Amino acid sequence: MAETMRTRALRVFFGDTEAVKAVDLEIHSAAVTAIIGPSGCGKSALLRALNRMHDGVRGVRVVGRIYLGDREIHDGGMDPVLLRTQVGMVFQRPNPFPAMSIRQNVTFAPRRHGMVRKGEESNLLEQVLRKTALWDEVKDRLHHPAASLSSGQQQRLCMARALAVGPQVLLMDEPTAALDPTATQRIEALIYELKRDITIVIVTHNMQQAARVSDRTAFLDDGRLVESGETERLFTNPAEERTEAYITGRFG
Repeated sequence: MAETMRTRALRVFFGDTEAVKAVDLEIHSAAVTAIIGPSGCGKSALLRALNRMHDGVRGVRVVGRIYLGDREIHDGGMDPVLLRTQVGMVFQRPNPFPAMSIRQNVTFAPRRHGMVRKGEESNLLEQVLRKTALWDEVKDRLHHPAASLSSGQQQRLCMARALAVGPQVLLMDEPTAALDPTATQRIEALIYELKRDITIVIVTHNMQQAARVSDRTAFLDDGRLVESGETERLFTNPAEERTEAYITGRFG
């Protein structure tokens, strides 16, 4: 089930450098929120904070509050490993487990967390591979290494791997930056389909992509949230001059 997220006075520090500066962001359920902004503005740092990917990273400090639904994700009872089953992540470059087969990539996490019985694995496997439009392409070679797939297929496999544990939110950090136009189009089509059931947050440097796939957009600059709102409104009638300057290519 899709869930809302929100941040309150969120700050992320890398050593003495403040990469994210007191950001209050609303992430709506069952919708795609795009985070845009120039390189180095804090987009990825913000995204990674949403499922505690900064935990344990030397020199990185997260301050403020992040809520998944009504629960603060830094609550002492919140296991970060289990949090990441609820708030999944797809990275810029496909990162399937190279030593595992296509099948093992998808079923590893559900088995590890006791989410699926052995006899139910095949059904789950087919379900998530169909969701990511991979089933017909790989159903006859599920035991082949994941590394044997093309880059676009590997990225869809990583999406399937994230979906296999039933997340409420899916975070995507420039998921098509390393892909060709055809693979990019397929990933964008999947995002459009998946948002019916899952809340999606996508970091992208591509303004056209943000306009195509997102329902809402948040514009960051120098670590600060300049403006956020419905994508169509923000792109056609931004409230802030800096937003208009970035969208029209006058800076960034």
